[in-house]
Amino acid sequence: MPSLQCLFIVQGEGRGHMTQALALRALMEQVGHRVCSVLVGRNTQRDIPDFFLDKIGAPVAYIESPNFAWDIHNQSVQLMKTFLQAARRTLHFRESLRQIDRHLRRHQPDVVVNFFEPLGGLYYAFHRPAIPMVAIAHQYMFLHPAYRFPPGYRVQRMAMKLFTRLTALGASRKLALSLYPASNTGSVSVLPPLLRDQLFLQTPVQQESFILIYLLNSGYAKEIIRWHEQHPDQILHCFWDNRDAADVERYDETLTFHRLDDEKFLAMMSRCRGLVTTAGFESISEAMYLGKPVLAVPVKGHFEQYCNSLDVVAAGAGLSSLTFDIERLLRFLPSYRNPVSTFHGWLNGAKVSFVHEIELVAAKSRIR
Repeated sequence: MPSLQCLFIVQGEGRGHMTQALALRALMEQVGHRVCSVLVGRNTQRDIPDFFLDKIGAPVAYIESPNFAWDIHNQSVQLMKTFLQAARRTLHFRESLRQIDRHLRRHQPDVVVNFFEPLGGLYYAFHRPAIPMVAIAHQYMFLHPAYRFPPGYRVQRMAMKLFTRLTALGASRKLALSLYPASNTGSVSVLPPLLRDQLFLQTPVQQESFILIYLLNSGYAKEIIRWHEQHPDQILHCFWDNRDAADVERYDETLTFHRLDDEKFLAMMSRCRGLVTTAGFESISEAMYLGKPVLAVPVKGHFEQYCNSLDVVAAGAGLSSLTFDIERLLRFLPSYRNPVSTFHGWLNGAKVSFVHEIELVAAKSRIR
């Protein structure tokens, strides 16, 4: 197939969608395709990690995007506050849609790949460009008829599905990333997690006795410190998104906080006893690849993460918990049955599948 020019639109909330974009860029360029431009949805509460800017290998521009509003402790999602905050910034989001339009007109890509940025879906709904779009995220599993939601939560389930559909308005294909296989259905293709090349360079051998921690919100550091002070002998290394912190902050001899650093995080994951993490899909997937047991703690009020935490249990990857009770993970370690061979089997062939899906969408567009 002739070389494709791809434009990425990436949600900047958390690190998962950004690492997926890095992985896909590498896959596309291996077969001669090129990422010509990247638009990242961001907000004033989070910085875009340096590792993404250093490695994406294409010009990056920012668009102001809707984001979650948090409580004063930076721990819990406030849904009403999130809605009101988005409503107040409608004019800013309109400018973001115009910015997307300018980028598409300037670069004239063959295909747009949207990593769960809602403004990407809104742009396609309002502007209806001829350029096809592929939408990639694990959240598209929520639209799969076989996906099992936790019982109850009817309002949250409906809201999650509505938002998920919004991000993919106008998409020719939705690629749903999953911890386990499922059949394709309608416009949804189910694929394994989209993991970075750096992960495959790690040696998944337990070498040290520390527990690794990843926190989406720095407000949860207080819970980690509280547990640590009751269990001072257990060595903890905690990565957090704290723009005001130094690269490394040593709380004491057995607790250390690290600012986000993708290579350092993966290297430490390969050596740790287990991972405690807010229930982001990417960290869970990386731990499964390396055979590390997971304690998944969903961010309060974050229904998507609650679903992710239950998927950890369903996939045999570890435990779900509503609190950072690291003792639960330590008690679980002797009975942990590593699902790594099954997970590796699911990952096999994924690289070809991602490229094929995008090429197929672009080819159909050219035929029209």
